[in-house]
Amino acid sequence: MSDKSYLAAPTRKYLSATAKIMLKRQLLNIDETHLDYGCGKGGDVERLTAAGYKSTGYDPYYFPNSAIAPADVVTMSYVLNVIADPLERREALRRAWSFTKKRLIVSANVRGAGNSPEQITKWGTFAKYYSHVELKAYIESVLGFEAERLEKDKFLIRRDGRQFTPLHYDEVLAKSEAIASFGWIAPLHTIIKRYRSGSSFHYHYRLLCKYRHLPGEKKVMHIRGGLNSEDMQWAIASLQRRNKILQMKFHCIEQKFLHEFSGCKDFSFLEESIKIYN
Repeated sequence: MSDKSYLAAPTRKYLSATAKIMLKRQLLNIDETHLDYGCGKGGDVERLTAAGYKSTGYDPYYFPNSAIAPADVVTMSYVLNVIADPLERREALRRAWSFTKKRLIVSANVRGAGNSPEQITKWGTFAKYYSHVELKAYIESVLGFEAERLEKDKFLIRRDGRQFTPLHYDEVLAKSEAIASFGWIAPLHTIIKRYRSGSSFHYHYRLLCKYRHLPGEKKVMHIRGGLNSEDMQWAIASLQRRNKILQMKFHCIEQKFLHEFSGCKDFSFLEESIKIYN
């Protein structure tokens, strides 16, 4: 951490928001062990221990000599925001994950829809704010595991969760170009939607795009034939190619493609199957 990062540690008379949601969602059972990695002054550890939980903490400034042992549940509450060095920030997240047996909960300050600049506070501490898209992408690109959103600034990573393969920028470009050579790539905000026309009992299908990015600068493209038609196979294949490229871009280690996901709320492109919406 930066030299003055310890000044960012608050003095609380109650559990942190991270600890509260951990208990509310039953992510820590009374018979499980807990580690607060970057615990600051240790308020959460003190209150969880008093409530009967097996909680310990580590902080490089306040508790530098604490023995760290792997725990079932690890929390990393608003630590990423105060680490100025990017390499040290990534290593801190990896280290917290290395002590995690079952679940890691990461919280970080979130502000705005786009990627926020870094700044120095009036106390001389480093501060970085994330968008929720940036935070999810950052966690997943560092750990290679899916980060489930608990709240806008809190994510859950499970040891038995879905895994990804983060790639470097040049690898993403090369693999994306290879995928694109197989055919048309559907735009980001495109879905397949099922509908009925008039009083018909038969379903029809179409591609819908939020913007005029479909061929012919259209928002709607009808899919001829039924669910098993060649046109449907073509549409699904275009979305599958898109999703493979978006997955790689989202998990790019250098995070050079994040501007493409600004304001994105639907992460269905990270799923294996193509969903058809009603």
